[in-house]
Amino acid sequence: MTHYDLSTIKFIYFDLDDTLIDHKAAQDRGLLDLWSQYPQLQDTDPNTFTKVYADVNTRLWKAYRNNEIDQQTLRRCRFEQTFEELQLKKPDWREVDSAYMACYSRHWEWIDDARQAFVALSEHYPTGIMTNGFTDVQQKKFKHFSLNRYSRHLVISEQVGFLKPDPRIFAHSAKIAEMDPSQLLYVGDSYSSDILGGSKSGWRTAWYQSNGRDEGNGVADYSFSHFSQLVDVLIS
Repeated sequence: MTHYDLSTIKFIYFDLDDTLIDHKAAQDRGLLDLWSQYPQLQDTDPNTFTKVYADVNTRLWKAYRNNEIDQQTLRRCRFEQTFEELQLKKPDWREVDSAYMACYSRHWEWIDDARQAFVALSEHYPTGIMTNGFTDVQQKKFKHFSLNRYSRHLVISEQVGFLKPDPRIFAHSAKIAEMDPSQLLYVGDSYSSDILGGSKSGWRTAWYQSNGRDEGNGVADYSFSHFSQLVDVLIS
């Protein structure tokens, strides 16, 4: 567990998906629900379907971050390309997207001990959320998990116009928090988007590594695998 002085921190922003909320588990379970609803999908193994979708979705999100495609193209192609790669007849993508979102949202859950840590830290620091993602989906998560009760600011990349790790979304979030970057801590799971993005913007960073490994490399100011560790270092 790497650990540096965080005494200058005056405001904490958190990533949302796979930091506070278990997006990957919800995605995998939602895809299995979707698989059970579409007879043509059942011509393939459910784990194969999940893996192909994840690979396609990752590729498309990279293109989206690079401004090569827009949101609608991403949402359309992630299902069309998945069905194509599985050599299955394509249904209407809007129908599949709607069905998937209904399945996905049924499985939203907090990361282990993240809720307790988030609430505890919000009692000692002003807090916010900064997330890449689509406005309609992320706002539903904010409401579902009552995040506005504990957050001063809820920043969504689609609304700002820049996705992490673009320094402009970090600059925007610092400005609305009325803080110098050195007074801000960003807590996230992604090394490239959260840790490098935050560090290059002059923020302090805390790297959540759910695999339990400490892969501290001198970039993150703190790395942890359980949120109780983050609480202990920030509330003393």
